Amino acid sequence: MKTLFISLAIVAASATCLAQCQSDRISLNQELHDAGTTMVGTVVAAQPVPDSSFHLDGIDYVVHVDRVIKGRMIDADVVHIFSENSPTKFPMQSGKQYLLFVHRNFNDYEVDNCGNSGLLEASNIDSIAKLKEYAKK
Repeated sequence: MKTLFISLAIVAASATCLAQCQSDRISLNQELHDAGTTMVGTVVAAQPVPDSSFHLDGIDYVVHVDRVIKGRMIDADVVHIFSENSPTKFPMQSGKQYLLFVHRNFNDYEVDNCGNSGLLEASNIDSIAKLKEYAKK
């Protein structure tokens, strides 16, 4: 039952975020060129982060880097991606694989909720090979 409530909260938060981004979504081409790294990664853990002088409260996602498509900003097998608890947060689930357009924000790696990041299986990118070709343009 607890899992059901958590899942419903995540879905509700995602719907709210998407509603706020409808007119300001970033094009795939723009985000491919603006992101420090475009990658496929699997979330292996998530830790709450309290409010501090450096950032708002949020979630620190530990993401295994499965494949780097473009960029060299991330040189490790695992990266921490922060998502603040705000209407623009980017929620992820442990064990799921994501296509991520990662940006550096001060000392944190982040994903833009109004961008093209999302579950790999649900992305409208039909193949990673095509995305790699598109990234070369």
